[in-house]
Amino acid sequence: MLDIQVINQVKDVLSRLSSSFIFRVECDRNSHDAVLFSEFVEDIASASPHLSVEYHDGEAFRFSIIKDGEATGISFRGIPNGHEFTSLLLALLNADGVGRNLPDESLVRRIKALNVDIQLRTYVSLKCTNCPEVVQALNVMAILNLRITHEMVDGAVCPEEISRLGIQAVPSVYANGNLLHVGRGSLGTLLEELEERFGVD
Repeated sequence: MLDIQVINQVKDVLSRLSSSFIFRVECDRNSHDAVLFSEFVEDIASASPHLSVEYHDGEAFRFSIIKDGEATGISFRGIPNGHEFTSLLLALLNADGVGRNLPDESLVRRIKALNVDIQLRTYVSLKCTNCPEVVQALNVMAILNLRITHEMVDGAVCPEEISRLGIQAVPSVYANGNLLHVGRGSLGTLLEELEERFGVD
């Protein structure tokens, strides 16, 4: 699915990884989309000896990132291609502590002070230029706080869900099933909204 030039670029980006990562894929292996999406995940995994893929039965295609046998809290429904490609690479680098957009200590303390289980889900379009900033910020929160999980959802793979939720703009962020944020947003802005919604210790 990815051409050799892109895979070589990914190899260079991921050459700093030192931990072992697994892409834990859940899908219906007979689905046409699952076959195509699996090729994408396999191509990324081929770019580093620190990456591997394992498959489990499921319905909608999704994969989560496991680091050294432990969940990072980050998952993707659909594939993070297009503008979200960087979000996947940064998720791996940040989980390994070698990323470039990790927050300063004051923000880290505030993220860790969210002492409640928070399930975040961001609906995106792969053509959206504002979506990656939000996805990457929430991925960082999931890495830093074990009580937070974050899933990026490509709206194109779940049109019925998009219709049911009445989503008209992306990114749209849901926290524990309720709308939290719509549109562009920095890590600081999103953190303030989570603090207001859930409180801090």
